[in-house]
Amino acid sequence: MLYRPNVPLPEPKRRPLPADWVHHTPARRWQGPLDGKAAAGAPRAAPTHRRTLEVLRVLVRSDFRARYRAQALGVVWSLLNPLVMMGVISLVFSQVFKTNTANFPIYLLLGLVQWQWITNGLSAGTQSFVANAELVKRTVFAREALPIAAVLSYGVNFCIEAAIVLVFVPIFPHAFRLSPALLLLPVFLALLVVLVAGAALATSVLNVIYRDVTYIVNTGLALLFWLTPVMYPVDQIEKIPYPYRHLLLWNPAGAIMQAVRRAVMLGLPPTAMDWVRMLAPTAAVFLLGLLLFRRHERMALDYV
Repeated sequence: MLYRPNVPLPEPKRRPLPADWVHHTPARRWQGPLDGKAAAGAPRAAPTHRRTLEVLRVLVRSDFRARYRAQALGVVWSLLNPLVMMGVISLVFSQVFKTNTANFPIYLLLGLVQWQWITNGLSAGTQSFVANAELVKRTVFAREALPIAAVLSYGVNFCIEAAIVLVFVPIFPHAFRLSPALLLLPVFLALLVVLVAGAALATSVLNVIYRDVTYIVNTGLALLFWLTPVMYPVDQIEKIPYPYRHLLLWNPAGAIMQAVRRAVMLGLPPTAMDWVRMLAPTAAVFLLGLLLFRRHERMALDYV
């Protein structure tokens, strides 16, 4: 076939573009032209809550599986940690310091499994943007799901570790009370999720901009451990002078921890003041964390 430069080549057939585009933002799905300006009278789609829940489910599952990949014992390691800590600390406090707390091993175990969820969830949530940098840069989704998924992933560990408590029911039969207060346990754990997720929302974006946040969080958790009644009985707080007593009493992590212990070991629901000490600081931490996340999210995307 001879080439004839003066004869124009036929135009290739192009598939016509659709009249409407559907594109996603981190919080909402829009339908209309590509520039995001919807046509007159065209309804906008509702927020994609179902899509966000699906992203959360996938992130939680993948994070949990990746944590124990290529390990011989797998999730057993997370079970051994609170058991070893409970045995060592119980031995020290029963033989050296002579604690008067009834059923101290169970009291300690209930605190340790909750504290392990707090510290692991917040640490993983702080690193969630840095650890998933490629996912953040290449995909569009509600990025609040990253730190929240890290907290929920360690919540799965908490559920497995909390099953250890059932093993001690026949060993310490007087340490447990079967009562309607146990029905409040999901509420307490939901408050714990909101509390840790609120803190993780703030630290996750700040850690992208200021990498020192990781060390600040680790130091803060070490300090918070002694401000939370994980090992010592809550009655000791009453002996602490003001204003340090208020600092301990209004610690939401300690208030939730104590509410779980009262429900499991004493069969008692929280008092009105206990609810205030749980709800008010937890709501404040979550709202502040969400505000900081929304304020620095766009800046964090430039630094990640």
